[in-house]
Amino acid sequence: MAFYNARKHTYRFTPVSYTANETKAVGNVDEGDLITHVFCRTEVVYNGGGTDAIVTFGDGGDVDRYILAGDVDETTVGWYAGTGGTGSDYLLIGEHVYTAADTVDFVFTANTSGSRTTGESLIVYHKAKVF
Repeated sequence: MAFYNARKHTYRFTPVSYTANETKAVGNVDEGDLITHVFCRTEVVYNGGGTDAIVTFGDGGDVDRYILAGDVDETTVGWYAGTGGTGSDYLLIGEHVYTAADTVDFVFTANTSGSRTTGESLIVYHKAKVF
């Protein structure tokens, strides 16, 4: 039986501007790294009007590989599990192994109107080296 030692990584995200979309590289991955057990916590709700703010979590090959739009309720404080995007192997098996170096990225899409002055998320993922 094979075992791997996954290390927990966390990143607290607060947008630079609540009125502009933003992509933030929150960690590096190397060839042979495995990402699993991805969660997001809305710490402070994202306010504003129009279309709600959206957060996703992925990488250079798939911006919503781990957390897709709709996995997280940006208007309710709480923990949310990533289910992965439609083109993601994470959706099927709950993990992804990298065959080349990349970054894992938190993507924020701003509300479309209103005051847009608050919001903060905590992303938690586990990374292990498998080869």
